[in-house]
Amino acid sequence: MPRPIYSLFMRFGSSTQSLRPRVFRSMSTTLPKATGTTNQHFSLDADGKEVVDLSFQSEGIGLPAEKGYGWAQLEFGEKIGRDQRYTITRKLGWGKNSSTWLAWNEILNKYVAVKLLTGHATDLHERKMAWEEEALKRLTFPSESDNCVHILEYFTMKGRGSAGSHLCFAMPLYGGDVGSLIQSRTSPSPLPLVKRILLHLLRGIAFAHERGIVHTDLKFDNVLFTTPATTRDIEKWIKEDPPRRNPPELSSDGVIRSAVSQPMKLPSEEEALRATYVLADFGCALPSGRHAHCNITPVLLRAPEVLLGGEWDTPADIWSFGCLAYELVTNEVLFQYRTYDDFSLTATENLLYQMMFHACEEFEPDQLRVCPLAGEYFNNNCELKKEPTLGRWPVHELIAEHKLLSDEECLAAGAFIQRCLRLNPENRATAKDLLQDEWLRGVD
Repeated sequence: MPRPIYSLFMRFGSSTQSLRPRVFRSMSTTLPKATGTTNQHFSLDADGKEVVDLSFQSEGIGLPAEKGYGWAQLEFGEKIGRDQRYTITRKLGWGKNSSTWLAWNEILNKYVAVKLLTGHATDLHERKMAWEEEALKRLTFPSESDNCVHILEYFTMKGRGSAGSHLCFAMPLYGGDVGSLIQSRTSPSPLPLVKRILLHLLRGIAFAHERGIVHTDLKFDNVLFTTPATTRDIEKWIKEDPPRRNPPELSSDGVIRSAVSQPMKLPSEEEALRATYVLADFGCALPSGRHAHCNITPVLLRAPEVLLGGEWDTPADIWSFGCLAYELVTNEVLFQYRTYDDFSLTATENLLYQMMFHACEEFEPDQLRVCPLAGEYFNNNCELKKEPTLGRWPVHELIAEHKLLSDEECLAAGAFIQRCLRLNPENRATAKDLLQDEWLRGVD
């Protein structure tokens, strides 16, 4: 079977590049031609009518909440929140449903992060169609965890233009996310750092599960780390690298200038080894319980019961965690989502095939019987209909191929990850179980 190929709440709140709005054509009859903007382009539709195309350098501020947008428009130095206690200093990052800003808290006399949901996301909360607010409350009250994000307070503010209102969460200031940390490296992370990140992430998952929360979107972009930066360090950084804005762009609210994302500086390896790692971005979280008929997590981290349309709960997070653990150890993704021409497998069939290969087991009749999509891929004998040759390729052997760890460490790491990758969710280890695993013993 072909070997996997390596790929990629917040960049302080969010991953950014893949979410950047590129085209907004429906404003064609309402937008005048504007000189001096960098994003306005004109084309002709099928009827020969001139159409406006807009591409944005950052989040598309000035796009209406009612169309699924509504990012916050903030000024540097602007005061927001109860008693106007938060002074906006710079933008740290943005994502599909929010943007996150560095702010000075006048009451605590310290820098914090304020995450502002888009008008669209805020409307979903107001209509009880989103659950992040409830998840963050559960993670904060009556107590909090060092390894789970929590809120200092929350409030709602009126946005500018067509953005609607913004539900805002004030949070401790973190240093950035593990995704950025990994991408900054040219080689796999050292094993002590790998184990520290995994242990802290596992503690965060266990805490969330204890509070009745399924994260559903575990990925490195959603794991933050603490910063050693003092107030003096941050002020020096702001002076050396002042907050900036992008060139003028046209939107449905007129000409706007979005703030440039300026995340915190990445830590040195020594700082990374001392940092605390924190599970964050509960924007996709759901209450623990049996869920079905909805996809969660990126496809390469998606548990088999989710892929097959079955019911899922907290074990789906554990499957994703196991995939991330392998990637952190080897700097390579465990699964690939693409066709396998040797056996004429579709991308989904190939993913199921790889799951059996690396889990070193086959799907059980009782599991497939309750998965609505199982009949598309499996016959009555619980075999893939296209009958590809099935072998065994345990995780410890995959790790050993990279020649990064000793034989003993390969076996221990592989066994740890294998506990997360049981095909039947009922057989997977829990986060609490994994915290007692011998492989993590002695890690801070």
